[in-house]
Amino acid sequence: MALRKNYKLWLLEAGLLIMSLVIIVPLLIMIFGSLKSPAEAAQFSIKPPSEWHWDNYSFVIQSGGIIRSFGNSTIITVFSLLLTVVVSSAAAFIISRRRSKRSEGMYIFFLIGMIAPMQIITTYAVLKILHLTGSFTGVILINAAMNIPLSIVMFSGFVKGIPREIDEAAAIDGCGTYRLFGIIILPLLKPVISSNIIFLSLGIWNDIMLPIYFLNGEKWTLPLSVYQFFGQYFSSWNYVFADIVISAVPVVVLFLVAQKYIVSGMMSGALKG
Repeated sequence: MALRKNYKLWLLEAGLLIMSLVIIVPLLIMIFGSLKSPAEAAQFSIKPPSEWHWDNYSFVIQSGGIIRSFGNSTIITVFSLLLTVVVSSAAAFIISRRRSKRSEGMYIFFLIGMIAPMQIITTYAVLKILHLTGSFTGVILINAAMNIPLSIVMFSGFVKGIPREIDEAAAIDGCGTYRLFGIIILPLLKPVISSNIIFLSLGIWNDIMLPIYFLNGEKWTLPLSVYQFFGQYFSSWNYVFADIVISAVPVVVLFLVAQKYIVSGMMSGALKG
C-alpha cells in the first residue's frame, strides 16, 4: 500500500517537474540570450553565453526609448487601476447593500460583461467619435471597462460578508452614505483591493493589444519597445531578450513584494462571499 502511494507521489512529482520545464527552459533561453552576442542569441540555446555581454542592457536602455516607454506604461497602469478600483468598490457596495430587482439586474449585467469579448472596430469607432483615439485617456477607459466587471464580482462577495450592523450604527451616529463608504467600508476592503490591484496590474502592464491598436508609436508602452530591435528584415535577438527582461522586472518585483496579499485577499473574499 505504501509503495503504491509512493508510486503515485513520484508520478505526480515527475509531471510537475515536466510542466515546470515548460516555463523554466524559455526563461533561461531569454535570460542567457540577453547576455550573448547577436550570433549566439540567434541560436536560442539554453547554454550560458561564452562571453557575457552586459553592455546589451545599456544599449537597449539608451537606444530603445526605455525611459519614455516606462513612463507611458506607468501612466496607463496607474490611472487604469485607480479608475477601476474606485468605480468597482463603490458600485459593489451599492449593489450588495440594496435588496432590489434593479441591483440584482445590475449584478447580472456585470456578470455578462465578464464573458462579452471586446470588439476592436466598434471600440475604435466609439473612441473616434469621442476624439480619444491615440490618447492615454482612451486606453485607460478601455482598460477600466474591461476590468470593472470582474472587480465588481470580487468586491461584492467581500462586501456581503461585512455585517449590516456597521451601517446601522454609522447611520445612528449621523454618518451619510458617502462618509460610510469612504471612512468605514473602504478601509475594510483593503485585502480584496490589494489582490485586485496585483491581478489587474500584471495584465495591464503586459498588454500589447490595446497600445498597438489605439496608440501611436510615441505613446507605446514598455512591452512594445521590443519592436525597436525586431522587424521584417532584421532581428537583434540579444537586444530583444534584454528588452523583454527589462520589461518584466517591474511586474516581477510587484508580484514578489505583494504576493502575500493575493492569497489573503482571495481567501477573505471567498469565505465572506
